[in-house]
Amino acid sequence: MSVPYQTVLISIDLEDKNMARLDRSYPNLAYLASKVILLSVLENYTFGSEKERESFIDNKNKQLAAIASSIQNKTELEVQPVLKIGKPAKEILKAADGYGVDLIAMSTHTHVDEKYTKKNAIGSTTNHVVRESRVPVFTFNSNVHLNKIEKILLPLDLTVETKQKVTHAIQLAKSIHASIAIVSVLDSLNFADIDVELDQQLAQVKEFIEEANIPVTAELIESKSGAKSVAHTILNYSEKVEADLIMIMTQKENKLVEFFMGSSAQTMIRLSEIPVMSIIPKDLGFIIGV
Repeated sequence: MSVPYQTVLISIDLEDKNMARLDRSYPNLAYLASKVILLSVLENYTFGSEKERESFIDNKNKQLAAIASSIQNKTELEVQPVLKIGKPAKEILKAADGYGVDLIAMSTHTHVDEKYTKKNAIGSTTNHVVRESRVPVFTFNSNVHLNKIEKILLPLDLTVETKQKVTHAIQLAKSIHASIAIVSVLDSLNFADIDVELDQQLAQVKEFIEEANIPVTAELIESKSGAKSVAHTILNYSEKVEADLIMIMTQKENKLVEFFMGSSAQTMIRLSEIPVMSIIPKDLGFIIGV
């Protein structure tokens, strides 16, 4: 089976109360890659003795190996468990480079309780990785079962990186036999004068995707409450079209993509009930303005 990514790094927290659910969900990533680096990072602990430390690490290695074995048995993928000690974001990024992965997958939060779930907060580790990763980052709510991606939602803007994002979406859609729903959001309070330009771009992109023989829909919608509501407008639209993945470009070029940046970008990631894939522009080795 052809897969869009050769190796995916899945970052897990062994203390996550939703680990059983995650174990059932991760196999759905099987159609995205042929090899998995299953990484868990332990932050520095204080131990009474070296023997206590060795026993703790040995137990964590066994726990991680059991999860890796479970995923491998369900998917027949090559799964390599890796346990590291240090700062999670730093170790995830280091492992991504060291193992040459093509995609990072991680949940948006851990240590979930009722109050935390309602806030659905994005952790500092996820935020750091999305900011600095050199490869696409696939983030998802650990409370939601991961489904096979059959429809990709592609929000469009007028930035120079739009072509890269569309090309990436086409490549992914072809590989996993998915359709694409493209949408442009018009902030009626400030950008009513660009609706024609957005509409023209929407039509051009739709035609470009159709030429790739991928099922596609296109729609221009309004965000009547200003730029701050654009992220929520896209999330609501994702439910309307029953999308399975939202793909965004995490690079600020002008005011039209304000909703992809700063707190708004985090809003998209932390509140989405479907996975969000953050794509880094190819001509940049880092992300700015997120």
